[in-house]
Amino acid sequence: MRLIFTVVFAFLASAAGAQYKGKVFLDVNKNKTWDAGEKGMKGVLVSDGLNVLKTDANGNFTLPGHAKNRFVFVTVPAGYKLAAKHYLKIEDQVQAYNFGLLPDPTSAGSSVKMLQITDTETDKYKDWITNLKNFSKNQEVSFIVHTGDICYEKGLNFHANQVTSEALGKQVFYCIGNHDLVKGAYGEELFENLFGPVYYSFDAGPAHFIVTPMRSGDVQPSYTVDEVIRWMKNDLAATDKNKPVIIFNHDLLTYSDQFVLKGKNDSINLNENNLKAWVYGHWHNNFVRKSDKTGIQYISSASPSMGGIDNSAGQFLSIEIDQNGVKEIKPHYTYLHDHLVVNSPSGSDMVLVKDGSLMISANIYDTENAPKSAKSIIYDEKGNQIAIAALAANTDWSWYGKVPVNKMSKGKAYTIQTEVIYQDGREYIQKQAFTLPLNTQNVANPGVGSVNKSSKSKNANDEQVGSLSLKWINNVKGSVWKGSPILAEGKLFVATIDDANNLQCGISALDPSTGKILWHYKTRNSIKHALSYDGGTILGTDMEGFTYALKASNGTLIWKKDLGMKSLPGYVSGGIVEKGIYYTGYGSYLQALEVATGKTIWINKDWNGGEGTPEKMTIAGEVLITGSNWQSLFGHDRKTGKLLWKRSDEGLRFRSSTGIYAAGKLYITGLNSIFILDPLTGKNIDKIDGTYDFKVMASPLITDKYLIMPTSTDGVVAYDLKTLKEVWNRPTGDALVYSAPYTGPGAGTVESTVVKYANQLLFAASDGHLYVIHEDSGEVLQKLNLGAPVFADPTIHGKQFFLADFAGNVYGFDIK
Repeated sequence: MRLIFTVVFAFLASAAGAQYKGKVFLDVNKNKTWDAGEKGMKGVLVSDGLNVLKTDANGNFTLPGHAKNRFVFVTVPAGYKLAAKHYLKIEDQVQAYNFGLLPDPTSAGSSVKMLQITDTETDKYKDWITNLKNFSKNQEVSFIVHTGDICYEKGLNFHANQVTSEALGKQVFYCIGNHDLVKGAYGEELFENLFGPVYYSFDAGPAHFIVTPMRSGDVQPSYTVDEVIRWMKNDLAATDKNKPVIIFNHDLLTYSDQFVLKGKNDSINLNENNLKAWVYGHWHNNFVRKSDKTGIQYISSASPSMGGIDNSAGQFLSIEIDQNGVKEIKPHYTYLHDHLVVNSPSGSDMVLVKDGSLMISANIYDTENAPKSAKSIIYDEKGNQIAIAALAANTDWSWYGKVPVNKMSKGKAYTIQTEVIYQDGREYIQKQAFTLPLNTQNVANPGVGSVNKSSKSKNANDEQVGSLSLKWINNVKGSVWKGSPILAEGKLFVATIDDANNLQCGISALDPSTGKILWHYKTRNSIKHALSYDGGTILGTDMEGFTYALKASNGTLIWKKDLGMKSLPGYVSGGIVEKGIYYTGYGSYLQALEVATGKTIWINKDWNGGEGTPEKMTIAGEVLITGSNWQSLFGHDRKTGKLLWKRSDEGLRFRSSTGIYAAGKLYITGLNSIFILDPLTGKNIDKIDGTYDFKVMASPLITDKYLIMPTSTDGVVAYDLKTLKEVWNRPTGDALVYSAPYTGPGAGTVESTVVKYANQLLFAASDGHLYVIHEDSGEVLQKLNLGAPVFADPTIHGKQFFLADFAGNVYGFDIK
């Protein structure tokens, strides 16, 4: 025992007493090696994982080392980038740890732009990687940070070869996530071999950036939180106190205002160190909030490679940092290139003339480069130019314009040519045909023409039905996720989101006859799901768990209530109202509120945790149905809040869809099954085991003959209501934006619920099209190209049909 102790002590003493020398230099000839005559750089921070010091006047340093050091790494200074890597592995044969730097204008100046990617979880090359490369080049991005879950051995090796600084042309820094701690001598061994140390820092623009590791994961790491804290204290002590600090980690440290990192024996209060933002992933969702008390921003993104766990749109974030912290955040939805659809005027069904002008609406999007300007030119049948209009941007997708119709003839065919100029100067042009309606006195086209006129049902016993004709379109200046239009008191109400800067989120009221915006109420964060209406009051709950009760007549706030959300996940579910009670919230802040006053009637005490689920609660008799993604489906007594039952088996813990209560039964989906449950007990009455993935936000539609259900990858499927056998499947095109969990290219996703009119079924899909199909066959009767994905459910009232797309366009159609 004494001999073993002596050997170990000698090893630790030797390791602790080791010295690591080197130089930080300007690599003039870019050969990644220090050559005589190349200037050393003064005042650059270097570290051995515990000690942090600055280089001397000649760029030289000597680090003392410590018992667990495995790397020497450099804090890249603002205005520079690495010639090679930011770290060197400590090895006996290395005599000098030299770091070459190159000037980098994108890292200099009073502000700097970076990209965040996270939770890519793939070992396959897809276009999102090309998107990153080209966007970084076009937008003068300084660096890219991957905030973890790269994922497992295959993913780690793939990213180390394909998602690198060399491949993307920008500095790429990696955080370690819980699924990046894998089998080895210790959990982070493979990560270190591929990406270097799990904690380090760098400077860019006016800010100091710190990469920190996940506390734990699939395999136990060798590092401790105390070790990270000790290094971080040294790093911050050597950093200019006036620099804003931005921290990257795979998960959020705390939802509270005080960012105190605690270990077993040590702690650090980051609020006292000029912390301005904590950028993270892990939850696979899009959520940004800012503390009222501290101004610290909490920034999360879904994956750029696929849809989020809570059906968040796949994206990466560009984040601009200045002296005050976060200046601007922008989401960028992947896989889109030169996407341009003029949804009006288009064909004969989508043509609007108002007050003597032809109204132009276009959805334009390119992942890699934002449009700088757009214009539309109208040509007659002979190719003569008769009108031109500059288009103005409403959102990051939607552009509007108008041209006079005094030179156009009713019933004649025309061509609209739309030209987009991107910020890099590149131009893209697209042409399409339309026909000016015979009657241009009204806003809407009164024609009944169908895109697929020959696809009318041939069954002689079918009802005679018409088609959709656009009556109006207007943009609400914010994206619409699941905030479906609801009709009440002669108004149409829509909820908007802003997952970046929390500026365009709110509740808008529109005139259902014209689309005119009657009022708008700004909320503090995104209202992701559908609103509710009760007795003159509009109700909605935002991502931070704040509930708003507004007067439907004028948007005046009646009351506002903080439900007490104190931890993640953000609130993405939809509340429901019945008999003067509004049911909203999630987990420990799930509660029943009195509509008139906001008073809490009961609050859930029986469960918490899991991920957010984008379902809307269901009232099934006396039972309130709600859920937690990756945990359980729950049945509560709606009068008392008492938990009656929960189910996590048979894929019911993985779900996004709202249940439907019909004939005393609850119809609800799991991962790839449709369940018919007894709402009082939660037990199966029947079940459809299919080959489809049902993890979408859409609800089942129950008709007198069929059960209709959208899918994540294969459009819409119909089952015979009596036999539960599949009748037909209507595929859709590939999604423009991927939202269903873990879906990517090739997924024909439908997040929007199907509605019924006569013998027709109407729905919009993530491919940007609005479908009218035959109920009995799934045959397409009409297909209109909106040009933006639709996640929100449509609303049908008599012969009026209302819809909102992700670009923030709200559409009013007549059913002719």
